[in-house]
Amino acid sequence: MSTGAIVAIVVVGLLLMGMVALRVAVAKQRRAVDTVRARLAASATVKQRAEAVPIETLFHMRGSVGRASRSATCARTADGFYCLSDDGRWGGRIPFAPGPLQPGDVALAAAPCLVKDGTVVGALPDWMTPLLASLPQEALVLQLAGADIVWIVGLPDAETWYGGLTLELQQGAAAPAAPAATT
Repeated sequence: MSTGAIVAIVVVGLLLMGMVALRVAVAKQRRAVDTVRARLAASATVKQRAEAVPIETLFHMRGSVGRASRSATCARTADGFYCLSDDGRWGGRIPFAPGPLQPGDVALAAAPCLVKDGTVVGALPDWMTPLLASLPQEALVLQLAGADIVWIVGLPDAETWYGGLTLELQQGAAAPAAPAATT
């Protein structure tokens, strides 16, 4: 067997392994989104809900900023803030109560920010400074823990959502953690 054939076999093998890993990651993400969607459907107390909300996700990596836009349904319930894309491929819940994250949950890295009439109320990460001009006139800015990822949620009446979300997060932080389940 020639060296070129061996290299080709190795390259094809590596590509197949990468494709399998990507398919597994996509399937895991879809299951997490389905779990969050089911949790929202089972919630008895939806305090606020908005559909067809424009959401822009910003990813900061190695000095560059990537953007992904989606239309989503957002809801604030007794247990968390939900954002679920209308196409069913993206979403998550920011839980209000302390404790371990469940599938589909994301944690905040900092307090939410409000964009009101183009002015930001709260502290944004430094890498977002050049992007201030591109923020919508009214929105919530949610910085996620674990990576430089920000959701810009263009909610109607963002100030009311901000007040409710901030209050729920403060009350959740002050509440004692639920006892761990035992078997």
